[in-house]
Amino acid sequence: MSDWTICVDFGTAFSKAAAAPAGAWTRFDPGQIHPLMLAAHDPEANAFLLDSAVYVDDDRILFGRAAIQRAAESGDRKRMVLRSFKTLLSVSDLDRALNTNAAASIDPHRIFQMRDLIVLYLAFLLAAIDRAVRADPVLADASIRWRYAAPAWRAGDSAGSHESIVRLFGEAEAFRAAAGRRLLQNGGVAISFVTDTLPKTTATAQPFDMDLIFEATAAASYLSVGIQDSAAHVIVVDMGAGTTDVAALARSGARIQELPAARVTLKQAGDFMDAVIANRALEQASWARGPVVQAQIWSLLMRQMRDIKESLFIDGRATLRYDNRAITLTMKDIERDKDFRAFLKGLTEAYDESLSVVRDDAVARKRSQLEAVAVGGGATAPFIQQLIRRKPKRGGVRVKAREATPDWAFTPAFQGNLAPVFPQLAIAIGGALAPDGMVATASGATPPANDRSGMPAGRD
Repeated sequence: MSDWTICVDFGTAFSKAAAAPAGAWTRFDPGQIHPLMLAAHDPEANAFLLDSAVYVDDDRILFGRAAIQRAAESGDRKRMVLRSFKTLLSVSDLDRALNTNAAASIDPHRIFQMRDLIVLYLAFLLAAIDRAVRADPVLADASIRWRYAAPAWRAGDSAGSHESIVRLFGEAEAFRAAAGRRLLQNGGVAISFVTDTLPKTTATAQPFDMDLIFEATAAASYLSVGIQDSAAHVIVVDMGAGTTDVAALARSGARIQELPAARVTLKQAGDFMDAVIANRALEQASWARGPVVQAQIWSLLMRQMRDIKESLFIDGRATLRYDNRAITLTMKDIERDKDFRAFLKGLTEAYDESLSVVRDDAVARKRSQLEAVAVGGGATAPFIQQLIRRKPKRGGVRVKAREATPDWAFTPAFQGNLAPVFPQLAIAIGGALAPDGMVATASGATPPANDRSGMPAGRD
């Protein structure tokens, strides 16, 4: 048996996981990195991305893509899929939030607390990880160490919430063991089984033995491992669905040091962009009158948002068709939006502050170049790409923008599935690779230096 580390990244839109062997940081071998195929059973999904979703149906609870599809089929605009796990886990009083009853739009039966639904989703995620591990001949008999990645919230205090998080994972693991294969069935789990079994498993559950690593730190760690021609300083922008994070590393030989003063977390990211795009589209559709039609267009926008953003970011324009009409948006439309301008202004200011920290450290170490890279689902956004090409306000250090996806992600072993989504997997991969000294729970965590959480995140 050999020791492996699995890092879990339960993102707002998708959950990911990756495994790396002990000592991978100092003896880097790309062939030993194992992104876990959590959705390999679904021919319509990318094998490495598991939809973060729970849906409480009439008599069953569904997970992942099945939950999203069932919600769309129901046609009930008052019913919602629970997706924003990370937002809930970031609140300042986590235990109080977990003990809150789920809204009627999420649980029409009014029998579940938010804690119950989070535990059920984590049980589904652990079941998917277990299936992927068992299917991997290298990992099947390995001894596993666990980590999870989380944003470096200031208000929510990720490190302070660590005990609550490992309790949730412990309860999830206990329920997973009791539920067995039920969790991975397309039909989900019967509510009657949940209400009978969950209280019993929760009562006897033990905290899950796992460490916390900050998301941007994990991304930065992957970017510095095994790359001999990399600059000594790396700054990373990670734009996911729920947060935009910045982190930086300085390297001296084999020694890696994070620069805590450069770490930033903003509570505006992909979901915020979705709202901006959808609102601009509705403004363009002056013919869409009445709440019913507008709700239908909004729902259509959200279902097609991934393709819309891809077209906007790559081609500069996107078109949505509804009832023989077309709504055309351009990136210039988005850039004129007042909320987007406020977001970009705050992001740029925060990034510049972090860049100054990295620049000063590079000068102090007599380094002349630093590298910048964007990861996460928003990595290809033109404004993010422009951001990582910014120069420090004071000179003396060059900035080289780097591609997030390494050459080894294109190898045939990954069957073409990994490279297109590698920026989204960077956190899970980096979290598995990172040495123990970069784990937040190993030596005490420092809060982000710059918090921009007071910025407006949406519209009235």
